[in-house]
Amino acid sequence: MKLLRLFLSLILGLLTLVAPNFTKAADTGAGYSISKIKPPIEEANSESSFFDLVVYPGQEFVIQTYLKNYSQNETIIKSEPYTTFTNSHGEISYTAPLSEKKRDKSLKLPFASVAEIEDGPLVILKGNEEKVVSMKIKIPATAQNGVILGSWYFEKKEQATNQLEKENNTQMDNCFAYALAVKLTVNQEIAAPNLNLLTVEPALDNYRKVIHAQVQADQAAIVSELDFEGRITRKGKTDTLFNTQLIDRTMAPNSNFNIPFYLANQQLVAGEYTLYLTAKTTDKKWEKESWRWTKDFKVSKNNAEKINQAAINDPEPEKNYLKYILLAIIILLFFTILFMCLRNKSKLKVLRK
Repeated sequence: MKLLRLFLSLILGLLTLVAPNFTKAADTGAGYSISKIKPPIEEANSESSFFDLVVYPGQEFVIQTYLKNYSQNETIIKSEPYTTFTNSHGEISYTAPLSEKKRDKSLKLPFASVAEIEDGPLVILKGNEEKVVSMKIKIPATAQNGVILGSWYFEKKEQATNQLEKENNTQMDNCFAYALAVKLTVNQEIAAPNLNLLTVEPALDNYRKVIHAQVQADQAAIVSELDFEGRITRKGKTDTLFNTQLIDRTMAPNSNFNIPFYLANQQLVAGEYTLYLTAKTTDKKWEKESWRWTKDFKVSKNNAEKINQAAINDPEPEKNYLKYILLAIIILLFFTILFMCLRNKSKLKVLRK
């Protein structure tokens, strides 16, 4: 039940990112709501339900939202600025913080570095109380053209303290979350997007064998309507061993993600391979763009064995019966020759007598 409520709350919160005609969020069962207040600066789209703002280097301003508590009880809500990234499904993540491991090297100006919640991250609302919450944004004087993308993330925590939980010394946290997108376009959109192929390597994805092709969007732009198609062969061969196709994906500015080539029931075999990968975007912000990569890579014997052993629901590799047959023949020949030698030796003894 806890996971179901969290899932429903996230879905309802994300609707605020895409609903074009509504600027106020109604009570959704989460017990509170958020709604955008018209910002004091230029909007790229004034009808947007999220913050779609045109900003300039050196500019400082404040954006605000209404928080309303629909409960009779006091409620504590935490709000934070999150920097967006591209998740493993090829979609923009607004609902999780960007980790250092996931941060792309091309990201020089994360949203979380230019945004700050005024009066601290925690808001205490009395029963049925409504408050205005402010976020201060400072655009550095050195900021370049393009998009800084983030979200204003809100999370409510309720701690259950009924008698049974007290007796068992346990507690339960129910989280109800919203994410309100904040898009900052510095001066204007960039002239054209760019994608790079960074690495190709075998890995495990939820304990499934996979070869990951890591693609990077190294410009300050949201790249949408992205299609990927690829195949993998043995180096110097033309037969396709593994292939993949991803349709209508979206990448966050200055981010990367792994395109998966799943091996299914096939064992990962050590050796040299070649990746052929194409990408194209029909995003209307630019002319149609496409990229094509060919990259050789190697799978070591040690790495292949580790991945094959760690994979779940993976069939055992086919046994090499030929080596057992050859071993049996060698043993049989050895004993045959030994028997013949012993027999001949016995015959010689009889003849000498």
